[in-house]
Amino acid sequence: MIERIEINLLPAEYRVHHKKFQIKREVAYPILVACAIAGVLSFLTFNIQNTNRISRNEIQSLRQNIEQNRPIQNEINQLRNDKQTILQKIHALELINVNREKWVRLMEEFSNRLPDYTWLVTLKEEASTPPVIHIEGRTYSFPEVANYMSNLKECDYIQSVDLSEIEQTSPKERIFKFSISCAINPNAYLSGNSSKSNGAVRQ
Repeated sequence: MIERIEINLLPAEYRVHHKKFQIKREVAYPILVACAIAGVLSFLTFNIQNTNRISRNEIQSLRQNIEQNRPIQNEINQLRNDKQTILQKIHALELINVNREKWVRLMEEFSNRLPDYTWLVTLKEEASTPPVIHIEGRTYSFPEVANYMSNLKECDYIQSVDLSEIEQTSPKERIFKFSISCAINPNAYLSGNSSKSNGAVRQ
């Protein structure tokens, strides 16, 4: 078998030289670092996008659950409002009972502590702090008004007693008209009988 030998007879300046492609280290290392950084950034970007997509799906799922449970929440709110309304009504009824008991006790005190020959005409409550009861009465004896005020001051339910006016109704009839104001003690014990009330004595 004959081997083929090729001989290039062209001068050296006309010959084609095949050079190998080489990259210097100064260029190769920055390129590798840049590629690594680009790869890390791509991974992080993908991871962030994937996390955002999962979060959006979870948010959408939560919104759907909220919309599905909204009627239940509305019913719960309605029940809470109904409960509050019922509690307010109960409190109002309790106040009515307390006020009724208060008036019963006060009427007993005003009546039991009346001196002889003295009677009451009107009683009015003034909405203030503390509450004030305005009393108008009549008496045949002028000093009995002072006795009545002294008796009321001994009552646990009454905080103070003031005389508003006193005058004789007519020269012919010896009847005196008087008006007094009683400040009610807001901390008075109204659920039981007062010891002073039981010990009140008519003058």
